[in-house]
Amino acid sequence: GYRLLVTPLSSEGQLLPVQQRQQMDLKADVSTAMVTELSPKTDYSLTVYAMYPGLIGDSATIKVKTPLPEVSNFRVIEEGLFSLRLGWTPPQGKLNGFKIFIPRNRPGFIYEQLLPRDISSHVIDSLEEDKKYTVSIYAVYPEGPSKPVSVVGKTKLVPVHQFLVQNATTDTVQARWASVKGATGYRLTWASTGHIENINLGDNFNFYMIQGLHTGSEYTITINPIFGDTEGPITTAKIKTSVESSSVQTLKVSAVSTSTAVVSWNSVPGATGYRLAWRPTPEFVGRDRPRQLALNTSTTQYQLKNVAHDTEYVLTLYVLFGAAVGPGIAATFRTPLGYVSNFKVTSYTSTTIDVAWSPIVGATEYKLSWKTNSKPQVQYLDRSILFHRLKDLNPQSTYTVTICAVYGNSEGPEISLSQLTAVSESDPIQPVREVKVEDIGVNSFTLSWKKAPGASGYKISWIPFLGDEKSHVVSADFASYTIRNLRESSAYKIQVSSMVGSREGSAVLVTARTDLPKVEGFVALNTTDNSTVLNWTRVAGASGYRLSWRHISFDTKTEFLGPGFTYYKISDLLYGRTYLFTIRP
Repeated sequence: GYRLLVTPLSSEGQLLPVQQRQQMDLKADVSTAMVTELSPKTDYSLTVYAMYPGLIGDSATIKVKTPLPEVSNFRVIEEGLFSLRLGWTPPQGKLNGFKIFIPRNRPGFIYEQLLPRDISSHVIDSLEEDKKYTVSIYAVYPEGPSKPVSVVGKTKLVPVHQFLVQNATTDTVQARWASVKGATGYRLTWASTGHIENINLGDNFNFYMIQGLHTGSEYTITINPIFGDTEGPITTAKIKTSVESSSVQTLKVSAVSTSTAVVSWNSVPGATGYRLAWRPTPEFVGRDRPRQLALNTSTTQYQLKNVAHDTEYVLTLYVLFGAAVGPGIAATFRTPLGYVSNFKVTSYTSTTIDVAWSPIVGATEYKLSWKTNSKPQVQYLDRSILFHRLKDLNPQSTYTVTICAVYGNSEGPEISLSQLTAVSESDPIQPVREVKVEDIGVNSFTLSWKKAPGASGYKISWIPFLGDEKSHVVSADFASYTIRNLRESSAYKIQVSSMVGSREGSAVLVTARTDLPKVEGFVALNTTDNSTVLNWTRVAGASGYRLSWRHISFDTKTEFLGPGFTYYKISDLLYGRTYLFTIRP
């Protein structure tokens, strides 16, 4: 057989003590052997002896030097558009660190980076997209560098994400997508049987209206980013244009009252149902919340209930074809004011009271009633009548006079006032004239009036439509008064009457509604070339915020945000353009 003797050498080439030697006995048919448990970067003497029975034969000796341990498991963890993320397992032993580099692969490009010893991953960026790179790494020891190891990685081309094709009509569809970082443009293609078209768009596009399509045809829409001269991966969506008969042709709103309306439309053949949505128009936002519901295909009429009075609504009806939503048709309507406005006593005597009011849209007639302590008397008046004289009354008696508008078979809410008849024909108290609400705030009203001859003061009373009455008396010098500490967005009845001593004259009635709170501290911060951060102060009691923004050349975009929001970042703005931002609680 053979005997292998492995002996480390000192730096001067001398054999080290016997205790550090290894000896291996091998069979006669062996011609190779693996020597393990050696020290790195160390000189060894290797000697092989031929062994015979009872005799040691000739020997042969060589000297070798072990290398430093290399980096292991060097790999590409992630391939990006312009970057490669690399990882590795550090070798055992005392390290100074690592050197990672890309051998020169094109003129002017060199990448070298020294990394600390406790790092096991690294990102190389500023690379070109869709290119192969050979990356090398070696460990750096106090004694010097190990041998390098290499890996090949390739930067990739990313596709368009969030590609949305929607709102199909008979000849158009809308395409939207999220911008791709680094893309210099986009290619949008649409194809149906035997027909294909495409368009190249700039990098600032993320919306396009495809026009000139065939009615009732299925289209395959694709988009891919362009990086200079290189085409990126394709993203695909399918959509079908609608047919002429797939939309509602007539949408009517009738029987509008203060709280209800009847919506009717024509039936659409082949529809599986309808979706009806209604909400206040922008000027009336806050009066009511947006609502919608699904209706089965046999329904072509629906009564809206619990709508707000004195509010303009826009309603939209969509046709459903299974999971697909067909085109919508819109209509607007406005509910009447509800409460009769400007109801007031214009004059009175000991036996008569004259009352007047303003007309209401939609009223078919008015119901007027009055009483002292007896059963009320009732009078129905045509909608063209806005004045009435109550006769045969008792002198020096307090009468409660009530009016409401009648809408077909239903009555609107009532509003009342009180009046004390005079002692005699010659002793009336002159009423206040021209009562106006000069200013409306979130929590206040400012009133003004023309003084009444002979009045010693004026009594101002206010009462919410659901709540307790409050009043205040001012001297004859006053011709205006501010009512404070009111509830926001609440309707109030307000009466102003002249006083002569302790006697109260006829009250003039007006109605008004306080404003909703406004957002304070609305500012744009951290504006870049394509984004801005909007900041505002939280509004107590708000259930959310309606944030809108627009540029003069584009449609308004709107986001509905929850009550916890006090800032919002908008990231799809166009460079160098002026935008208008609006927020409402």
